[in-house]
Amino acid sequence: MAVLTWNVAAGLAVGELILSLGVVERVFEPVIPRLSRLGIHSRIAAAMLIALGSPRSGAALIAASYTDGDITREEATYGTMSLAFPGYLRRWAGTVAVAAGIAGMAGFIYSMVLIVRSAVRFIWVVTLLSRHGRGREVSSLAEGGLKAPGHGARRARLLKTMAVSLPWAWFFFSLTYVLVPFAERAFTDHIAEWGFYSFLPAQGWAVAVSALAHVTAALSSARGALAAGSLGVSQAVLALLVGSMVGSLTRAMRQNVGYWMGIFPREMIPGLVKRHLAMTLTLESLSIFIAWCVTEVV
Repeated sequence: MAVLTWNVAAGLAVGELILSLGVVERVFEPVIPRLSRLGIHSRIAAAMLIALGSPRSGAALIAASYTDGDITREEATYGTMSLAFPGYLRRWAGTVAVAAGIAGMAGFIYSMVLIVRSAVRFIWVVTLLSRHGRGREVSSLAEGGLKAPGHGARRARLLKTMAVSLPWAWFFFSLTYVLVPFAERAFTDHIAEWGFYSFLPAQGWAVAVSALAHVTAALSSARGALAAGSLGVSQAVLALLVGSMVGSLTRAMRQNVGYWMGIFPREMIPGLVKRHLAMTLTLESLSIFIAWCVTEVV
């Protein structure tokens, strides 16, 4: 909970600081024009680059730009969705090392699927963003600078946003913490009844369900099943991918929705969440289908 609070508060504060200091036009001026020519607004292009260090700061920059009227709702929506891949690039090196260290080859393949899937999603989102974006050039920023509220107004907006975002983030985190054990039990109790064992053995479903708690738990469960010979490598990868999909909703609520509710206007949230989940679940379903085909062949 403390880490979540720090991430939300720091992301909002850094986003506002970036705008107030004019970092966008100073640091990213050589790169942003190239992205702007693709129809991507300079603020969103800067947010993508900022997301390499902090996706929450990038989202806060987009939210502030939308509030200031510099970008449209669709630009803000697709721009926010585009931040996942730059943010994941920074974490992926650690992810692949941990996954391979815990689950061996199955963990390595799983982490490779995750980065490829994230890259495909990024290309998909950027294509939509280019189609719907208006792509103002950074030269207009260089001439007049970023039009932004004064220091007092920014501080008031920051405090107001934190007052909304933090309670929602705490609520979804607590709700996930309380409900996950019940969800795990309900799911495992009905797997046989629903006929899912024909798709994945019992040990595979144990791996998938443990992902509701955390991916490390799923990787540890996969390692145990591999060591016992209950699962092959391809089945373990399939189980991990199913677990990733099973945990998508809780991850979205815990990591994203609470934060978004604090930084974006309420009317924007349903569309953003719907598009985020639709795109994520579509690609996850496709990766699961491909992994299942491989297990059938092997």
